[in-house]
Amino acid sequence: LQEWELVVLGKLKWNLAAVTPHDFIEHILRKLPLPKDKLLLIRKHAQTFIALCATDFNFAMYPPSMIATGSVGAAICGLQLDDGDSLTDLLAKITNTDVDCLKACQEQIEAVLVNSLRQVRQQQQQSNPSKTVDELDQASTPTDVRDINL
Repeated sequence: LQEWELVVLGKLKWNLAAVTPHDFIEHILRKLPLPKDKLLLIRKHAQTFIALCATDFNFAMYPPSMIATGSVGAAICGLQLDDGDSLTDLLAKITNTDVDCLKACQEQIEAVLVNSLRQVRQQQQQSNPSKTVDELDQASTPTDVRDINL
């Protein structure tokens, strides 16, 4: 069945190969001066941010490279592994993008995360009102795509 599907797609000349933000993560991470022991964690956080971006229509107009770059930047900033604006400048240089556009994208990604965490916190408070506010404030970035409620 799959072979016939490929034949039909070939005859129709449909190209189903799509470039996604996930395709850029490795290329970006290789060019950054990051500690090797933190790469896996940064990658997981960036993938989570990309998944969050897929749930928000505001990211529909961003190219996949911008979403990937903003996600990597947000992951590094969230893990407090950066030293300020030099990270954003380096990311913009790596991907040949405008620094201001990259900052705006990264800020939008961080805002989506805050809104997502706020919604989770509200759901937790409604389902388990016995937890204190301090316990609920200890929320962190989900590191697994499966932890995101779509």
